Amino acid sequence: MFCSKPYGLELMLILDTAEKDDDDNGIDDTFDSILFNKPRRGAFSNFLKLLLINGHIQKIPSSTKASKSVLRLSPDVTMAVKLIRHI
Repeated sequence: MFCSKPYGLELMLILDTAEKDDDDNGIDDTFDSILFNKPRRGAFSNFLKLLLINGHIQKIPSSTKASKSVLRLSPDVTMAVKLIRHI
């Protein structure tokens, strides 16, 4: 599903890196990190909703700010990214 959008692969790698670095990346932080084929904010939000509904990403409460949610890859997608990085 990530590859269904021009920025999807970059999004997946951004989320993977954020998790490895234990970043507190919310929706705005993640959107701002996209450099190539940047979507409009509304299209990005809709894509995130689809990823959430299909279980490809998770939204978890931030440990530093109560009103913020942190985006993380699902365990299955994280495993797939690990396999891709080691090929």
